[in-house]
Amino acid sequence: MSTLIQSFENLHDNKVLRCCADFEAHTLHMDTRTEAGENVSVHFTGLMAHWFENVIQDNILFGMDEITVNGFLEQYKDLLGRTIPYGFPACCGIEELRRRMEQEHIRVFVIDSSLGLCGFVLAQEVELQCP
Repeated sequence: MSTLIQSFENLHDNKVLRCCADFEAHTLHMDTRTEAGENVSVHFTGLMAHWFENVIQDNILFGMDEITVNGFLEQYKDLLGRTIPYGFPACCGIEELRRRMEQEHIRVFVIDSSLGLCGFVLAQEVELQCP
């Protein structure tokens, strides 16, 4: 069973310039630059949570995929098992998280790295602004 819903091709090998979460507005904004010097902005709205690791000064993205909720829960079960008891991502258990994601139409965006930043964003929508 495939968990991939779609891939976002415009982010391959982009350098991350900045990333900012607005918790009050439930948004996350990421500015990136292609190897050709063009800027690509990524706007997540309806932000539920995000988790990034390996964040360094010069982060280079490999890409971003949207995956299914079931695929996310399987792929990140160890992390969620450690973090849900401490309130991340704001649920009491895996099944409650699954229900909440389905009710609120939360989608899963997995960010892969060539260098540095990788992780996931749980949000209702994403929009890429490309040149």
